[in-house]
Amino acid sequence: MENQENRDTNFTDKQQELLRKANEKYSEFLKNKIQDEKIKIKPSNILEKAKSFATSMVSRGVSDKKCEEDTKLLRILSCHGDGESIAPCSERKNSTRYSESFYCGACGCGDKKSTQLVNITINGKSEYSKLDYPKVSCPLKMPGFTDYTPTEQGVSDNYRKKDIETRYGIEYIKQHSNA
Repeated sequence: MENQENRDTNFTDKQQELLRKANEKYSEFLKNKIQDEKIKIKPSNILEKAKSFATSMVSRGVSDKKCEEDTKLLRILSCHGDGESIAPCSERKNSTRYSESFYCGACGCGDKKSTQLVNITINGKSEYSKLDYPKVSCPLKMPGFTDYTPTEQGVSDNYRKKDIETRYGIEYIKQHSNA
């Protein structure tokens, strides 16, 4: 009986070692996925940022126009993931100014009321979020954003974008990205 216990213990140790190695590989894989996304971010100059901001503000207008619901859902998926198979964007940052809120760390807008990626409530009033603008750009050119560009096979390694494209189809995404 003692030999049986030793065999089971050794087998469990082997299983644990395989699991540990698999977890290390998966962590490395996720790290590479995040690095792949970061590589794709093209630095923009101050004029490009100003033009993008002006385009967004004009699209909002004085009556606080908002994008279509399907467009906002694609943007939410692009920024926050789905809680299951699509992870949140690696550039999504926790707001230090607003609890349970996030902002984009890649676009350069910073952690401000108007740049939050979720609707926040201040003094009982729901504020307009960055994802509400009819026209808004994304440094990763993700689905739902005005500057969305589809992945190219063998060229783009943005797995999150590919997952969203597979789920919804590029034509559907194009229809709901260019306001």
